[in-house]
Amino acid sequence: MRTTAFKTIRMTKESMYETYLTLTEGKERYAWLESGRVGRYTVAGVEPFATLHVKDEVGTLTTEAGTETIHGRPLDIVESVRSRFVATRPTGAPPFFGGMIGYVSYDVARTLERLPREAEDDLATPDVSFLLFDEVAVFDEEDSLLYVMVTGDEDVDVKLERFAALWHTETNYTFGPVAHDAVERSRSLSREEFVAAVKKIQHYIVEGDVFQVNLSVRQSEPLLADPRHVYDTLRRMNPSPYMGYFKDDALTMVSASPELLIEKHGSAISTRPIAGTRPRGRDEKEDMELARTLLDNEKERAEHVMLVDLERNDLGKVAAYGTVHVDELMVIEKYSHVQHIVSNVRGVIRPDVSGAEALGAMFPGGTITGAPKIRTMEIIEELEPFRRGIYTGSFGWISWDDDLVFNITIRTMVVKDGMAHVQAGAGIVIDSDPVAEYEESLSKAKALWAAKASTEATT
Repeated sequence: MRTTAFKTIRMTKESMYETYLTLTEGKERYAWLESGRVGRYTVAGVEPFATLHVKDEVGTLTTEAGTETIHGRPLDIVESVRSRFVATRPTGAPPFFGGMIGYVSYDVARTLERLPREAEDDLATPDVSFLLFDEVAVFDEEDSLLYVMVTGDEDVDVKLERFAALWHTETNYTFGPVAHDAVERSRSLSREEFVAAVKKIQHYIVEGDVFQVNLSVRQSEPLLADPRHVYDTLRRMNPSPYMGYFKDDALTMVSASPELLIEKHGSAISTRPIAGTRPRGRDEKEDMELARTLLDNEKERAEHVMLVDLERNDLGKVAAYGTVHVDELMVIEKYSHVQHIVSNVRGVIRPDVSGAEALGAMFPGGTITGAPKIRTMEIIEELEPFRRGIYTGSFGWISWDDDLVFNITIRTMVVKDGMAHVQAGAGIVIDSDPVAEYEESLSKAKALWAAKASTEATT
């Protein structure tokens, strides 16, 4: 049986962050999951012992021993890999003491439901990518303690001392210079194309196919700065509940997601849907008025309740009978450029259900597809020209004892081959104003583009 050893270091979160930046300089694979505004723990993994990529139901597990091919549905592959490295969380350790950090792309939905394959896979990113860590550092916000933890079959204490020594060093990290070239931003849908797509959706609504569809626009432009520098700017400009940074051989991801898809700790499971958006006001009075009009808007309230019901149904697929309940309904959460209506749904997972199965039951989140979910995904495939990839997928961790936390990958920048891609959407209903929904989609991406622009303006 694999065992875990850990020790604690008294330090600040910013000291941990500076050390993480130093340790990942020049590295090809690492991950960072930060409790930006809610939550207790921030997780860092800097030296994975294995990587898992899945594309089109073919998985590739790479370790020092070599490469293994695994066939099957992506989330089944994830669970089969996790189950090889099971370990028990030691008493007093944080929920994540080692495990898998990575993402599940929106396109995994095709392996969960029978969906058409019409959109172009232009970015060709893996459907699933995870880094496997037996050595992790986790910061506890409440106690201002850094936990350094090592899991393994042998010499765990020796490995722990070596790993802990890396985090004892005080560093002041400085990013390198940034290029200053003019860049041009492209969009996957023009205003006219978006308006036409909205009208097509509204036709489907009239025909009774759907109630709401989330239609999105991807914006792309060259990235001149270190993506870590963009994340550094973003975490200061727009701290969000589920922030993170992920780098592997295929891509880099900078995420400031506000939305939880699923959290599992022991038998407790929860989801936190977001639906309903307004911009931030120019001052406190206007900000409060915009929040009031959002909560008073019957259309927004009806949409939100519909999506909360959808999430309750999804959670009910894996929860014990009678345990699913809403413990927080329609509260306002504010971010740098927008404010949202948010609710919270909880339940108790059935003992025969794995974490990966629970993730699959919730996947993809109803707030970023629409309702009913399967038909809306068919319409998204018809109207969006490119596969969504990471956008509206999920990013998070699964521990060796099968706890997990995954966000919905919105407000997320994907960097591949020198290009930065940010995608955002709007929920289209029968009385949506097509132009206003287009502007809302662009507005939701502003924080990321602002962080990129601010970073590239530095010297």
